[in-house]
Amino acid sequence: MQSSPWLAVGELGTVVRTAQTRIKLNASVGIGNGNNGNGFGNGTGNGTAGMNLGGGVKLLAVNLPLNIEVAHAEAKLTDISCPTGPSSIKVSIAAQPGVVAAHLADSNASGFADFSKPQSFSDADIADVSLKMLLVNLNLLQIKGSSAFSVANMAPTNLTFGATDITNKAIKTVSTKNLTQSLTTSLVNNLSLTVNALGLGLDATTLLGTVKPAVTTLLNGVTAPVDNLVYNVLAALGVHVGEADVRVTGATCGRSVLVQ
Repeated sequence: MQSSPWLAVGELGTVVRTAQTRIKLNASVGIGNGNNGNGFGNGTGNGTAGMNLGGGVKLLAVNLPLNIEVAHAEAKLTDISCPTGPSSIKVSIAAQPGVVAAHLADSNASGFADFSKPQSFSDADIADVSLKMLLVNLNLLQIKGSSAFSVANMAPTNLTFGATDITNKAIKTVSTKNLTQSLTTSLVNNLSLTVNALGLGLDATTLLGTVKPAVTTLLNGVTAPVDNLVYNVLAALGVHVGEADVRVTGATCGRSVLVQ
């Protein structure tokens, strides 16, 4: 997390922005132990742990490698007026919290703490499957994939500071607490999967068509708890996803000052 005081002094149109926060986590989705050919459960069949998807394909494990960057929050001075003199001063701020980018992918650990550069991402191990077919018998085949989604056009919220607010240095907050859940859901639904099937005699398109619906269903089932986990981790760091605290510490109708 990058943290330092952020303020700006200027006239109409002046913008102040916060720094970035990055978080990385990997969630593993458990799959039932044993099966009877119907998916989850502790069946009496002779299969190993996993979910039977049909056609000799069994889903063994599913991973959610989530990377979130809370890029910035900004506040823009949009208006200042004194309708009946200094005591009636009103300052309008357009606050835009939490422009966020998220990736389901592997990230370069060496660049995680360098906020001056964007992170680099590559396909991650999303699912493990086993294959038992007429000519193919594989205990482990990795399905890789990645997805990216960002929220870059959130509408700003207009905040109004009166004379009392300015004198008391009152803080007004704009926040969106369910942002990560919507991002995670969008990431899962936009997930692109690949498999290296060269030399295996497999139809990769058919295999991925069998695996992806099950993977998507399982991952969508964990978006809510992942949302809570991310929010709580960031809260413990003093960071709230999609939240901006704004205050105005001084203003005149001749010239304006904006401080966050």
